[in-house]
Amino acid sequence: MTKVFSIVSIHSCPGEQIGIGNSGGLNIYVRNLIYFLIKKNQKVYLICKKHPNCNFTYTEKNFRLIHVDTNIHNPSLDKIIRDTDVLISNYWTSGIFSKTIFSNDDLLKINVSHTLEYLKKEHTNDYMINSKRIDAEKSILDFFDYTLSFSELEKTILEEKYKLPSHKIINSTPGFDKKYFFHENIIDARKRIDLKNDSNKLLLFVGRNDYLKGLDIAINTFKKVDTVIGSINLGIVGGDIGSDSQKKIQKDLIGNKYSDKIIWFGSVSQEKLRNYYNSSNLVIIPSRSETFGMVCLEALASKTPVIASNTGRMKDFIEEDKTGILINNINPESFAKNIINFFNDEKKIIFDENYYKKIEIFEWNKVFKSLYEYFV
Repeated sequence: MTKVFSIVSIHSCPGEQIGIGNSGGLNIYVRNLIYFLIKKNQKVYLICKKHPNCNFTYTEKNFRLIHVDTNIHNPSLDKIIRDTDVLISNYWTSGIFSKTIFSNDDLLKINVSHTLEYLKKEHTNDYMINSKRIDAEKSILDFFDYTLSFSELEKTILEEKYKLPSHKIINSTPGFDKKYFFHENIIDARKRIDLKNDSNKLLLFVGRNDYLKGLDIAINTFKKVDTVIGSINLGIVGGDIGSDSQKKIQKDLIGNKYSDKIIWFGSVSQEKLRNYYNSSNLVIIPSRSETFGMVCLEALASKTPVIASNTGRMKDFIEEDKTGILINNINPESFAKNIINFFNDEKKIIFDENYYKKIEIFEWNKVFKSLYEYFV
C-alpha cells in the first residue's frame, strides 16, 4: 500500500555539499532514507530550509523536494500536510517546525534526533551545555509518537534526562552503502585523488570543522607523530576549506612548518570518498562526542584501519587490535602513542575473511528494512 511520507530536514538539505557548514551525516541519512522509501513504492516529500545552489537532483516521479522559508507560510505545503501519512522529522530544528505545521492527529510522527545536547556532555566535560536547546528538544518529544535512538547510551539519556517513556523509543542506526565503500588497491586509489608524495604514509581525518569532531586533536596528534614517523602526511576531507575557521586553523594550528605536510582535500561526495579511505594507511576519528560513527563504518567497509575515540558505536564496528584501535583518553598524546605503535607494527592489523560480519548489519537497506516495519 502506497503512503505519503513527509521528511522534514530544516537544519540542512541533502543538496548542500557534504562536509561544509551544517552538512554531514544527517544529510547522508536523509538521502538514503528517501532512496529506500521510493524503492518501496512510497510517495515522498522532502521539506528543507531554503538555501542557495541546491545540487539534489533526484527525479523519481514519486518524489518532490520543497524548499521553504520557515518564517513565511507556504501555501504549497497545505495539501501535503493534509495528505501525509507518516512524518519523519530530522534534528530538533525540524521538530520545532513540524510541531508548528503538522496538526493532523491521524498521521504517524517519527523524530530522529541525530544528536542530543545532553549526549555531548556525556563524552566531554569541557563541553558547555546549551540549556535553551535542551528545553527545545524536550518541548517536541511529546508531539512525536516515536523517537529513534542510535545507541544504548542515547536511549538511556532519552529516558533519564529527557524523561521519555521507553515505549516511545525505537532502537535504530544510520548506516553505509556497500556499493560506494569497498576495498581497492592503494596505488590506484592514490592516482585517482592525485596525491602528491604518494610514497608517504597518509593519516586521514574525515569530518566538519567542529569542536566535537576533534579536528584540532587530529592536527596536534599529527605534529607529535611527525617527529617520530618520517614521510607522513595528514589528509583532511571536509573541514570547511576556504572558510574563516579553516583559515584560522591553518594559521594558528598548522602554520608554515606543517603547511606542506597537512593536505586539505575539501568536500568530497559519497561516491568518491572511498578513494580517500583506500589511499590512506590509517583513519583517525578523534571525536570528543559522537552519536554513531559513520566515518568509522565507511573506512572499515573500505578495509582501512581506524583509530577512534571510544564514543558513539565505535566499539560495535571495530575489532580491536585487528581492524582498529579504540582510544579512551581523547587527547593528542594518547592518539599519537597508539599511531606510532601502529606504524611500527603495521602488520598486526588484519582484515580477515570474517571482518565484514561485524559491520554488515549496518548496511542502509538492512537498517531501514527493520525501521520500515513501524511505517506500514
